[in-house]
Amino acid sequence: MFKKFNWGHGIFIFYVCFVTAVVTALVASFGVDHSLVVEDYYAQDLAYQSQYDKVKNNLESQNIEVDLDEVHQRLTININHEGSIQGAIEFYRPSDKSKDFNVKLKDQVTTISTKDLLTGKWVLKIDWKEGNKSFYKEELIYI
Repeated sequence: MFKKFNWGHGIFIFYVCFVTAVVTALVASFGVDHSLVVEDYYAQDLAYQSQYDKVKNNLESQNIEVDLDEVHQRLTININHEGSIQGAIEFYRPSDKSKDFNVKLKDQVTTISTKDLLTGKWVLKIDWKEGNKSFYKEELIYI
């Protein structure tokens, strides 16, 4: 009724297992989001020197303070400068780029409510300009 198990049967079982593993890996890879973190990745890469200069300007001046008040559920950004400030804060959510949003800097002190923000890790990307000098700072916060 049953033939003896020989090396041909072993090779057949190996190939069936191998094909099953490859097909499973292929199907699983279709469920992964392979999109870039930012849409214009290459343009940002080419403009990296200007970004580096902004970070360097911030390190030299140390004129920004970021304070997260968990009790009152607010985030305060204080830029110590007496002139006019133009800029924006990007709230970057590493786990879900669809939750990212921007807020414009109002004056030297900008207060943002954190009541509606999802709990977890956020990266604040603060980009501002004082007069003719540009600055940039990234701050990691957990809500």
